[in-house]
Amino acid sequence: MFRDRLSVRQAIGILLSLAGVIVIVCRGSLEVLLAIAFNRGDLWFVVALLIYAFYVAMLRVRPPIHPLSFLAVGMGGGAILLLPAMALEIAAGQTMVLDTITASSLLYVCVFPSLLGYLFLNRGIELVGANRAAPFIHLVPVFGSVLAITLLGERLQFFHAVGYLLVLAGITLATRR
Repeated sequence: MFRDRLSVRQAIGILLSLAGVIVIVCRGSLEVLLAIAFNRGDLWFVVALLIYAFYVAMLRVRPPIHPLSFLAVGMGGGAILLLPAMALEIAAGQTMVLDTITASSLLYVCVFPSLLGYLFLNRGIELVGANRAAPFIHLVPVFGSVLAITLLGERLQFFHAVGYLLVLAGITLATRR
């Protein structure tokens, strides 16, 4: 969008970290990779990624306001856009039971991946630029699998270690000057 070009090192780093993501997601199995079937939801995911890429690229021209103000406007706009979907769910009889587990989960999601995650994302892109920050998205399956191992009892496997190394090596390669 702004005539930024990926350097060869950045491209190789992104591909290397993406290979690590594939190793983690496919549990190190070529059979799992070849058996992946795509559906309509995957198209929505691609659309979401394109919107995310646009958001990240446009951060360079964000208004010069406090980071919390910028985040509040974005989250407020997102909440307004979700109102029709919420109304449809309520009309269909889908309601949320507000108990301790739900409240705790909601608090966690609001604070960590939403508030802190976007503050850190925006600041990181401000510091290093969108191209150099891009491969950090590949940490999502790394942290997801670490949480599954820690909290859900999944066993650490060899493919996890290979995937983690590939992701970290790719990020290091892509972000170093």
